[in-house]
Amino acid sequence: MKDLKGKLNLPVYQRPYCWGEKQVRQLVGDLEAYFRSEPQPTIAFYLGSIVLHQHENDQGEVVLDIIDGQQRLTTMAILCWAWDQRPVLDLTYRAPASHERIRRNFSIVKKMNPIPEKGCKPDCKLSCRLGKINVTLIVTRSEDDAWRFFQTMNTGGRRLSGTDIIKAYHLRAIASGQRDDYARLWESTGTSLDNVVKLLIAGRFWTHLNFRNFYRSELRNEIIAEFGDDTQPSELDQAYLLSVCQYLPTGIWQQTMPDHGYAMRQPLNSGVNTIRYLLYFCTLYHDLFPSKQPDGSVVAENARPQLEITIMDAAESRYLNALYETAILLYVSRFGQRNLMEARLWLLRLVFSLRLTKQRVSEAGVQKFCREDVQLLDHIASSFNHAQLMGYLRAYTYDIDTRGLEGHGVRMRYVRSVYGVLGQPCPNKADSIGEGLDTALIKHFGKLTASGRAT
Repeated sequence: MKDLKGKLNLPVYQRPYCWGEKQVRQLVGDLEAYFRSEPQPTIAFYLGSIVLHQHENDQGEVVLDIIDGQQRLTTMAILCWAWDQRPVLDLTYRAPASHERIRRNFSIVKKMNPIPEKGCKPDCKLSCRLGKINVTLIVTRSEDDAWRFFQTMNTGGRRLSGTDIIKAYHLRAIASGQRDDYARLWESTGTSLDNVVKLLIAGRFWTHLNFRNFYRSELRNEIIAEFGDDTQPSELDQAYLLSVCQYLPTGIWQQTMPDHGYAMRQPLNSGVNTIRYLLYFCTLYHDLFPSKQPDGSVVAENARPQLEITIMDAAESRYLNALYETAILLYVSRFGQRNLMEARLWLLRLVFSLRLTKQRVSEAGVQKFCREDVQLLDHIASSFNHAQLMGYLRAYTYDIDTRGLEGHGVRMRYVRSVYGVLGQPCPNKADSIGEGLDTALIKHFGKLTASGRAT
């Protein structure tokens, strides 16, 4: 390709370099098997396909954006750096996660013996054999074609996640001069955004009127559709908020707007709107559940109710935890944090009642519980104020299944843990355990609310 020119570049929408020890050792093992095989293969070692987007940047320079192949090219460069002590790839990695992975993999490869080829001298360098490594090079000059390649390609056995895809989708919808800034904001969330996106999918899908069911294997496609393909092609950054209009004695309507951000179930526009929406909920998540900070920082003792931490850990159900966290995010996005403590307590009681009413808690069971039995997220979304929602939560009753409330099973461990944090002894008889626990919780919540700690 005589007209192929330009400097290799990692576009801002690319995910960080994420290969770990497993992928590095697999590539080294494949290279070792090839170069040590007898007789020597007649065809070159095939590294796979490399997809490049050739275009001019804002400075008028011709660049070759790496659309697919970053993981393999970077790892090959690490091999050469570790064994030859010479650079072979000139790329700028923006994400701190990429820097950490490169350092870690370099340390791993440095401890390995370089791969000799049969017949090579002991000091033969890997770089002298790069001519025997073959790739399929695909170059596109269309940004739309580059995007389609990016969306559909598998990279070295680690398929792009739904979050990777929507990041690229919305960064390319932003003016080029702002892409770096938003890419840095996105990367600052680390890997925590993946979990928050799953909670947002639950909040938007688990509705009584517009319920959408999907298998776990389809979650990636649902994320791409909901937060990518189905967003509107508009540059407006809009937030849909609950407002209150009050009729004043002067005969004028006065409108009061809340001071919090986006509505969880609102429609989204491409580019800045969706990115800020996702980053808002990511920041909110870490504010509400600070013990889950990705940097491992120490959390203040009273940052979260101890009862909440105990119940979520004791329930031993990621599905119940996800429903509870989704409910809290939806509540705050609708009503703010003024009465959050009271809301947390009564939402705890409702969500984790499923541990007492069912012998087994499954993902399908939690979805049915949310959609048909209690319609919890719909009640939060449709309540006009905090007091109206509390009326529903306080009035909620449930029938306890006493089977299994003995011995050392998960349900009994849950009951003992909750009684323990309430400072009360656990009853011995199964028929009084569950009912007594709910009574104790209601009494405990009432005391907190009356003392002012819950408001």
